Amino acid sequence: MIPTTKSNVDLSLLHPRFKTRLEMFFDDPRIRGRVSVSSGCRSYAQQMYFYKKYLSGKGNLAANPDRRHGPKGLDGQGIWRGSWHMEQNDGFCYAVDFHRINNDLTTWEINAIAKEYGMHPTVDGEWWHHQPRKSTEWFEAPAMEARSVVEDTEEPVLHWAAIVMFVQRLYSIVSANPLLRGSRNEAVRVLQRKLGEIGFDAGTPDGIFGKLTTRAVKQYQRAHNLKADGIVGPATWVKIVVKG
Repeated sequence: MIPTTKSNVDLSLLHPRFKTRLEMFFDDPRIRGRVSVSSGCRSYAQQMYFYKKYLSGKGNLAANPDRRHGPKGLDGQGIWRGSWHMEQNDGFCYAVDFHRINNDLTTWEINAIAKEYGMHPTVDGEWWHHQPRKSTEWFEAPAMEARSVVEDTEEPVLHWAAIVMFVQRLYSIVSANPLLRGSRNEAVRVLQRKLGEIGFDAGTPDGIFGKLTTRAVKQYQRAHNLKADGIVGPATWVKIVVKG
């Protein structure tokens, strides 16, 4: 069981491997009854609240929920979203904040024990913020092995899982609103990068469907016997982005 400071602390999207580490950590006699979780998984809106509070000088350091980091996806940006507290492209979150229930342990002692279970404070100056991984690598957890706990290390290749989900999301955008001159969104940025990769200069991939992008789309359409109207609907999107 993972103790929380409040009943509304959300742990529902914790990665199973991370959750097991937390359960073992809180079952450790050195930790039991002395530490709890004050913050777990957060929605985009919740992370934005903390981020704005931080920007105003009234809160602790908080990541911009719109930032992207880690291995790059089709749009040239990282596949990881905002804070590790947020649901990532694989459907899980990877961060919790600890709270000292009493002063029996120092923060240094708590962190030292947490590291035994493969959970590290990854933000400078924030002893309470703990993660089981950094980008694609999980931290080693010697205490799990010592207690004969066999971790399930099999997981999807996150890079490709993220790419698939990302492409599906952009396909829904294009299906609802075909891309044409004046469009501005992530789908345009991906389109521009892909056109450039296959030899059709769409200019800088800035997400703005302008003159150069229109020309590149028309050139692609003519080269593939499509109606050269400079408009990218679902069918053209699949041909360019997915099939190349």
